[in-house]
Amino acid sequence: MTTTFRRFGRHIPVVLVALFAVSCGSNDEHPSKDLVTFPLKGEVVKIDRENRRLSVAHEEIPGYMDAMTMSFKVKDSTVFEMVSVGDSITATLAVSRVESWLDGVTVVGTGDAGYRSPEDVMFRQLYKTGETLPPLAFVNQENKPFFFSSLRGRAVAVTFIYTRCPLPDFCILMSSNFFRVQEILKNEKTLAGLWHLVTVSFDPKNDTPEVLKRYARQYNADLAVSDYVAADKKTIDAFATGFDLYVASGEGGLIDHTLRTVLLDKEGKLVSIIKGNSWTPEELSAELKRLSQE
Repeated sequence: MTTTFRRFGRHIPVVLVALFAVSCGSNDEHPSKDLVTFPLKGEVVKIDRENRRLSVAHEEIPGYMDAMTMSFKVKDSTVFEMVSVGDSITATLAVSRVESWLDGVTVVGTGDAGYRSPEDVMFRQLYKTGETLPPLAFVNQENKPFFFSSLRGRAVAVTFIYTRCPLPDFCILMSSNFFRVQEILKNEKTLAGLWHLVTVSFDPKNDTPEVLKRYARQYNADLAVSDYVAADKKTIDAFATGFDLYVASGEGGLIDHTLRTVLLDKEGKLVSIIKGNSWTPEELSAELKRLSQE
């Protein structure tokens, strides 16, 4: 959390900085629901009716987002009755401080666009509850080797981000929530040394240790209880495999992805995999507290 938000290597326009800014010390219980909108054009590459999401390979949104493939929420369920994979669409991307979605989706062309289906890159081999994670090697924000086995004796929460993600209900929300978890648990003095937070970047090309350290500072992360880690692409892909985490390269160097947050017990065994962004810092804190006391 921070008073400003910056996409590394590129500034977000002033209106968006004001919209996305969050204050670490704020006690505002009713954050602004201010809304900005952008015209969007692209082609549908995946339809997720159950979760009301469309993955769209879209053109550049000037001043906000490069051309890329992104999964978007769609609130109007009738959209899923008229769109097919490969359709060209226009829509309005609506972005508030707390969520983003597509509105006014219109099909302007039909046919297979020739894009690779996300199913072609979906990872399906899952880690099982009660198992320890594989001994994969990462590098943290201090450019030091990091292994999950080094956290034995602590309950651990893990989430996945990339630092250039521009949407408020994806990586920005995960990082903001982890800050809140940190602040909640730091007030539990009896839990000192019994929990840890790990943020894994799936963008190793851009998220170097230096970039990850800046990102950690941006969210006021206490690096005594947090690590921000990355690894080579092969390792990241192998790690994502176990959590059914969808990650695909989008146009313009950005990334289309889903969300996962993971809980490990003090023995390093997998307790649960939380999909999406509906969990709250209070819920995650309570689970970490329970695991740290077992």
